[in-house]
Amino acid sequence: MYYEYSVLLMMTAEVQSLFEEMKEPENGQQRKRPTRRPLFADEPAPARRVAEGAMLVASAVIFGLSAAYLPVLWLAAMFLWPVPLALLVRRFGTGFGLGGILAAAVLLSLFIGPVGALTMLLNMGGVGFWYGYAARRGIRPSLAILGGVVMAAVSMLVLIVFSSAVAGLQIADLTAQVEGFVDMYVGNLEARGQLSAIIGQMSVEEYSALLTEHMLSMLPASLLMIAMMEAGIAYALNTYIFRRLGYPVAKLPPFNEWRMPWYTLWGLIIALACWLIAHQTGDDGVWNIIATNVMYIYQPLLMMAGLTLVYWQAWFWRMPWMNYIMLVLVICAFRMISPMLIMLGLIDSMIDLRAAIQKRYRRVAR
Repeated sequence: MYYEYSVLLMMTAEVQSLFEEMKEPENGQQRKRPTRRPLFADEPAPARRVAEGAMLVASAVIFGLSAAYLPVLWLAAMFLWPVPLALLVRRFGTGFGLGGILAAAVLLSLFIGPVGALTMLLNMGGVGFWYGYAARRGIRPSLAILGGVVMAAVSMLVLIVFSSAVAGLQIADLTAQVEGFVDMYVGNLEARGQLSAIIGQMSVEEYSALLTEHMLSMLPASLLMIAMMEAGIAYALNTYIFRRLGYPVAKLPPFNEWRMPWYTLWGLIIALACWLIAHQTGDDGVWNIIATNVMYIYQPLLMMAGLTLVYWQAWFWRMPWMNYIMLVLVICAFRMISPMLIMLGLIDSMIDLRAAIQKRYRRVAR
């Protein structure tokens, strides 16, 4: 009887302490969420270190095999397989992480061959290593994402060179693949009766050749855009999993604070200079290709900067209906609204419209 009474008192005390933690604090202060403790020990024993490293390497191998042999899940597995490698670097440092990445590559080569393992390692292995290193060193999210984009672009370039050397992929083969895609696209337009309205006075052969040349000239910018998307998705996955495991990761600033600094516009200045050189010299080759690729890369970035400016305006003036109107315009009238967003993003990057609006508002409020 005494034992049961003691257990009842202990349970009552636990429930009371739980309700005290859940109770709203006084003086209008917000209750802080409890800090999640890391799932793994900070300083594990050597045996536990080896066991955890082997578990993470095995997880990376499983995700890699899923990306290679499961057609339905290959895309998700391709982004998930570097996560255990990033966690390995985050927990045990660069040396242990490099050893784990090498072990994962060796194990993958036993199942999918050395070429397939090296291809997978070049694809996203460097991005996973960088994000693990950035999380361990506490690098700012903006620099971490920028480094991830650079790492993904370099990895993609090395992968293309490696594929050309091993598989014998030549420029002519790439041109043939682009021509096949253009022929399929033009055939679909012709089947739907939309081709004549697009090509105008041009012939089908001239339009196909022009489209093929344009796609080949825009290949560098397209690869960089793919690298940006890969780096962004990988960063989001790594950040989510690190936080779920209890590792602190710095948060990105709120969406209404996103903007392109003025010094990032040097790329546009370089593109304008290349366009002027091509116009003055009459050479529409390399200079024009450089200018077009740079402008193609900056378009979505400036459009995003314009969207954040509109979102900031809705937040600053407390008019959330502006966001709904902008969403409807983006969905229903994208071609009309996209140039306006690009111009807004460009102007905000040059003169910081938000600071000017805030300064004028304070002056009027006085």
